[in-house]
Amino acid sequence: MPSDKKPNNETTYQQLDKRLLELTALFEISRSLSSSLNLRSILESFLRISMGHLLISRGIILLKKEEDNEFYVEELKGLPRTLLKKSLRIDSPPSYAVLTDEIKEDNKWIDFFREFEIKLIFPLTSSQGIIGIVGFGKKIGDIDFEEKEFEFLDSLSNIAASAVSNGLMVEEIQGVNNRLDRKIQQLNTIFDISRELNTTLDKKKIGSLLSFAIMGELLVNKCIVLIKEDKKFEVLIAKGVTPKLELNTKTCNIDQFVILEDSNKFDTLKESGFAIVVPMQIQNETKGLLAVGPKISGSHFDESDIEFLKTLGNQGMTSIENARLFDEMLEKQRLEEELNLARSIQQNLLPSTLPCPKGYEIAAINIPSKQVGGDYYDVIPISKHEFGIAIADVSGKGAGAALLMSNLQASLHALACSGMKISEMIARVNNLIHQNTAMDKYITFFYGVLDIHKHLFTYCNAGHNPPYKIDGSGKSTELMAGGIVLGMMPDMIYETAQVVLRPKDRIVFFTDGITESMDEKDEEFGEIRVKKLMLKYSDYSAQALLEKIVNETEHFRGKGPQTDDITLLVIKSVG
Repeated sequence: MPSDKKPNNETTYQQLDKRLLELTALFEISRSLSSSLNLRSILESFLRISMGHLLISRGIILLKKEEDNEFYVEELKGLPRTLLKKSLRIDSPPSYAVLTDEIKEDNKWIDFFREFEIKLIFPLTSSQGIIGIVGFGKKIGDIDFEEKEFEFLDSLSNIAASAVSNGLMVEEIQGVNNRLDRKIQQLNTIFDISRELNTTLDKKKIGSLLSFAIMGELLVNKCIVLIKEDKKFEVLIAKGVTPKLELNTKTCNIDQFVILEDSNKFDTLKESGFAIVVPMQIQNETKGLLAVGPKISGSHFDESDIEFLKTLGNQGMTSIENARLFDEMLEKQRLEEELNLARSIQQNLLPSTLPCPKGYEIAAINIPSKQVGGDYYDVIPISKHEFGIAIADVSGKGAGAALLMSNLQASLHALACSGMKISEMIARVNNLIHQNTAMDKYITFFYGVLDIHKHLFTYCNAGHNPPYKIDGSGKSTELMAGGIVLGMMPDMIYETAQVVLRPKDRIVFFTDGITESMDEKDEEFGEIRVKKLMLKYSDYSAQALLEKIVNETEHFRGKGPQTDDITLLVIKSVG
């Protein structure tokens, strides 16, 4: 009998020792896990202590993703490190410790564990449910797992689950903090760049500031800024790639970011090694594109990166648009200065006062349009009884037309008193204009000499609107004799003609600003209305007739704009 009791006592002591060892292991694991909030350290300690206690050669821990039933390898021992981060779908994870050989389901996740000789798996369960799965290989010596070891693993699971849950929470908080730090850094970058952008109106410099900020913040080696010009996007600045690139707006106009790897757009950019394209917008209208290459680290662009690119791109586009508007303002100021110069030239070329020949009335007016044209008129005293009468319309507008008019005026004043025949004088002026102007510049010109002693008007019409002479009986005559417009061809022959002026006869000279004035229905004032006004108001003085024609023209035009200069000159014989 004594011999029978001894083995029982020894067995009891062995069991107590083993139980004490398990409790010691659990205590050690609990103390080790609770001493750290670092998830990697918790998992590494958990595997090391538990595998050492159970004499296991390999172990693996998978943590659950936010998506349902998706797990990923987070820690392992005795297995290839290439398995780390491998994703595995487990539709029916075990709710307690179980041997893989006893699982009869035909699932890929079971095959995964069996492939890597994982013999035992059990869940890590927290108050939120299963947060992970632990797998162990066979014990050294290929000894079977005992029932009490399953109980040990259940206790171990409860201790580990709490520590792992805390570690995950801390890791999530750290992730949030990291994202916040990164967001603050990006906001600081945006603030600094915005301040820099506000100091320049140079579009190239703006593009350079943008590209350098993006490359430095996101750690990419390629960046290109494209600006919409007419029907295509043109390169403003390019870093890390050739700037010879154009994109058609029809195929590349976007309002959302595009990941080139997943898109069939922007093949040119994709072939050049770019990874993402972000629109640069003003008031939801895409005015430019921002393209960047892949990150040097190989990581993907996340939501924060894209938001950073959009914000910086829109800020940059606003600065570029401001620079464009500033350039337009400068150009407008330059044009205004040119127009003011042209107006000054034009007005200075017109006579400030008109002579008053005995027996005649002369009245004239020039009403410039908003744009400077090239209308010109003049009355030049040649002798005591002769007066040169001129009216002209220079092609084009602006300072160029005004300068061409000044050439005409200078030539006319130089030749009018030379005693030269009118036809010869006009031919010489034609050659001078032709030599000093381009083919698309010409002048319609009418010139005549009024002899108040002979009451004779000798004239030459070089392609100008023919003036109307109406006598006292109401008969009208168009003064057409002459030749082609000045400056079109050299060495042209011009003819002259004469008309006699009797009391109450009048001649009206005008430019096409009168006859081509349009009403709101796009109908022209026309020459017939000019003739009717001359007949209707034949008793009016030269000045009154001029004012009547101008007033009727303005009344006819109504609210429509004056698109051309209006020039009118009236001569009336009063006997």
